[in-house]
Amino acid sequence: MLAGTERSHWLATYILPNEHTVRAWLARFPDFDSDDIIQEAYVILSEADISWVSNPVGYFQTVCRNLVLRHYKKAQIVSVTAIADLQDGSLIEQAPSVEDIADARAEIRFLEDVVQQLPEKCRSVFINRKINGYSQKECSKQLGISESTVEKQLARALVLISKLYGQREKNAQKAKTGPARGNRRHF
Repeated sequence: MLAGTERSHWLATYILPNEHTVRAWLARFPDFDSDDIIQEAYVILSEADISWVSNPVGYFQTVCRNLVLRHYKKAQIVSVTAIADLQDGSLIEQAPSVEDIADARAEIRFLEDVVQQLPEKCRSVFINRKINGYSQKECSKQLGISESTVEKQLARALVLISKLYGQREKNAQKAKTGPARGNRRHF
């Protein structure tokens, strides 16, 4: 269980900045006040053991969705569109799909390969400026080169990286269409 200040920090860090997303979703349901649902959700979050929660925004959204369901279960008359909106599941899913994770990992591996293909000075400048976030001056000082050299090497690195990404796109297009003769594909 989190202490009061830790819980407040957790709420301020993860929940409060994303409250607008849930409010926008709640606006679909005219049968009740979204402020009431949000308030009830905060009460639940203040009493729940959230130490196990790995996806705070998703948890908050699920709590709000369950509160909406509870309100509709108590209601005497419920509109069909409200039930459809609940079953739609369009409340944002925060966890990335397996495909998204695999694509992101492949993209990172490709970028790592591309960076390794850069000439040494370009690679050092690129890593310091774009990955480590050093300023041009800090990079210059650390590598023992002038600021104008840092600028030129970074520009060179970016040109080389964009060429390698362009080649990848061309190769992907060729692989997608296969070898062609005229308008016919040959397998």
